[in-house]
Amino acid sequence: MPSWRRALALIAVIVIVALRLERRYIQLPFLDRKPIAAAFEIRADRLWPQYPRFLEGVRARTQNGDAVALIVPTLDWENGYSYAYYRASYFLAGREVLPVADSEGRLHPENFRRAKYAAVWGRELPPGRATVVWSGHGGALLLRQ
Repeated sequence: MPSWRRALALIAVIVIVALRLERRYIQLPFLDRKPIAAAFEIRADRLWPQYPRFLEGVRARTQNGDAVALIVPTLDWENGYSYAYYRASYFLAGREVLPVADSEGRLHPENFRRAKYAAVWGRELPPGRATVVWSGHGGALLLRQ
């Protein structure tokens, strides 16, 4: 096959592929991605910007297998506690994250009593006997006694 035929075939393939691509895919590398990233950012991360950093601090000071009770500003499952619980489960992988409230609005003090640690963020520390292991980013990690 002569070289001009190869070049013509290559150009034809490039044209066919280019015509099949959607315009937005071609433009994507040249767009400002900050507005796109903001649209997909977890809403609660914007409302509670220190919470992920707090969870990183808790993770650094606990071990795999440790049970951690979670106490955050709201115990209402639909208005923030579900986010806090699932986010903590992600950041604290390997630890047992124990919710102190459930989706029906019931409190579970038995989970608090069963936990080795209590991760308290955005709230006053609960009364009782507990040692503050670490505090930072709006919260504290308590060692239950």
